[in-house]
Amino acid sequence: MPTVTYIGAKVYRVRPDVKEDWVRKQPVEVSQEWLDKYRIAICSNPTAFIVEGDANAPTIDEGADGIPDAGWSKKDITTWLEERGVEFGGYSTKGKLLVLVEETLNPKPSEPVVEAPAEAAEEKTGDE
Repeated sequence: MPTVTYIGAKVYRVRPDVKEDWVRKQPVEVSQEWLDKYRIAICSNPTAFIVEGDANAPTIDEGADGIPDAGWSKKDITTWLEERGVEFGGYSTKGKLLVLVEETLNPKPSEPVVEAPAEAAEEKTGDE
């Protein structure tokens, strides 16, 4: 579940949904539906609120290059990896997924296969 923490300058701030106030530096668990409903009031002010665990956070492509980076949401990173046929375990953190992106873009070179030198297959016979 998402957690919203008020970090503004004042000790209290009025909440948009109930008569209770936000208390500075006190995390409050909210449902994803609640956060989606009040997203503009909460997420558009990063100096007043910290939002953690938002499953529907919008992706921000930092390099505008279409390659997943820290600005991408976990959901969008997994979609990008799946489109390229990359397999990964059930629960993967965003950091682990970004490592898979890096490995996908820069695969390790395969080890060259070194064959054993062919031994002289011809046996000398006594007739020579």
